[in-house]
Amino acid sequence: MSTTPIPADNAPTWHTTALERLSRYFERDPDARAVVVSGSLAADDVQVDEWSDIDIKVVLADHAVDRYFISMAWLEPFGHIIGLEKYENPRVKTLRVCLEGYHRFDFVFVAESVLGEGFQFRQPCKVLWTKLPDLDTYIAPQIALPKPSPITGEEIVRIADAFWFKATVAIGKVARNDLLIAAHLALDLARDCLVLQMMRRDREKGTTVHRTGGWGNELIGDLFGNWEHNGETSAIHVLDLIQWSGETFDTLAADLAPGYTPRASYLIPTLDYARRNLCT
Repeated sequence: MSTTPIPADNAPTWHTTALERLSRYFERDPDARAVVVSGSLAADDVQVDEWSDIDIKVVLADHAVDRYFISMAWLEPFGHIIGLEKYENPRVKTLRVCLEGYHRFDFVFVAESVLGEGFQFRQPCKVLWTKLPDLDTYIAPQIALPKPSPITGEEIVRIADAFWFKATVAIGKVARNDLLIAAHLALDLARDCLVLQMMRRDREKGTTVHRTGGWGNELIGDLFGNWEHNGETSAIHVLDLIQWSGETFDTLAADLAPGYTPRASYLIPTLDYARRNLCT
């Protein structure tokens, strides 16, 4: 079994601790074949911060993949789940999860048989440990990030047609006092505007990968009625909207499903921490 030191020399404490615990956890499973960390924690030229997630890929015996993907019981020792997403394709299964304390993980579970079908680990990545003597042969060489595709006039027209039809429906809903649907559609219109701004940013920066922001934030000032374009105040508005949405969702979900367990409280400390950082 070969090992590599956990690549967290410049990482905040929680990343280092979580990686060590996860590495030991999977190493004790006889069905686990290898653990590979990727993303920012594997990139030597990226400064990891407390908001970074952990991208971790686990090679498992084929029959063990569903054990980690279907049931979330195995995550209980690592903290309460706030939210999660699941994706799967014929090659791999992906679990994206946020645990209390704002500890976010992207787990990619790779069936061992997939390694013989042309599967490769993308760079940057580092092997934490492996029981597979030829794992290095499945690590792809470093490649340049692709450039964003040019925006065509036809694409903009398609987006505009849908946008303006949706606007007409929203106006009709307001006129008939259906403010619930009107607000839903209006928020969707705002999101369409943000998509166009993201397309402009991709064109300006020449990439679709943006680890940090800044460019185009003035639009958010307009969106939240902050005409002085004070980015800090706009950020507070966004955090307030997230908190209001979370607390309201918990109330509505508990009414619809009595067995629902509210989760907003797990994020309140993180929201308060983010607000304090904006005010200092």
